[in-house]
Amino acid sequence: MQLDGRHVLVTGATGGIGRAIAHELAARGCVVTVTGRRDIEVARLAGQLGPSARGFTADLTDPHAVQELMSRAAPVDVLIANAGIGIPQDLGTLSDAEVEEAIRVNLLAPATLARAAIGPMKRRGQGHIVFISSGAGLVATPGNGTVYTATKWGLRGLGLALKQELHGTGVGVSTIFPGPVRDAGMLAETGVSLPRGFGTSSPEDVARAVATAITRDKTETTVASPAVRVLATVGVVAPVLIGRLARWAGAGRVRDAMLDRSTD
Repeated sequence: MQLDGRHVLVTGATGGIGRAIAHELAARGCVVTVTGRRDIEVARLAGQLGPSARGFTADLTDPHAVQELMSRAAPVDVLIANAGIGIPQDLGTLSDAEVEEAIRVNLLAPATLARAAIGPMKRRGQGHIVFISSGAGLVATPGNGTVYTATKWGLRGLGLALKQELHGTGVGVSTIFPGPVRDAGMLAETGVSLPRGFGTSSPEDVARAVATAITRDKTETTVASPAVRVLATVGVVAPVLIGRLARWAGAGRVRDAMLDRSTD
């Protein structure tokens, strides 16, 4: 799908990755609608994107709010389901409410958004849906919390299965797997250093990968350093081994540091 002139909805747009995606697609001629939870930040971003951009606040954990958002943002040629929350805590320390919120934001909301988008897209015979997952959606390591990993793995399954469901309709589906990202998310907020050799990507790297996935109809794209991409590739066939190697490399210490910083 060519991007120029397409109407795009980006969720979680006020975060580092979402903001970069919104700017990248606006620069490529898209009419961009952004959403987030904070009115001031959403309005500021929409103003930066140009006169055709719109901004709405929405609570994506509420299915009714999702339906209202899709109606207000229509038409949506491209949906970027980017909104998500990090949950580095151990499963045993989380409350029922915290587990439910993680699943609602990271997995249920993307599914609800996609469900609302696919009907109009199929009727038009074209469209594209992009799920922003994580490297944690490819490999399970001590560097990520259990529930976070589970939701991101679920997002991969959602993308692959929806791709099959929509075969022949003209609607594409892509899933993006960012590895460690500098200047965005928990890594940037805590200032924790990664184990040597892991490397990071920028939010702009992810944004360019999103644009390429749409224009080339790429099913899956991993945005990461060469070392992290190798780990992800090997993890498909040897997941337990990769978990051990990541622990040996210090991934668990990184998560511990994140937890310490988040409670300061």
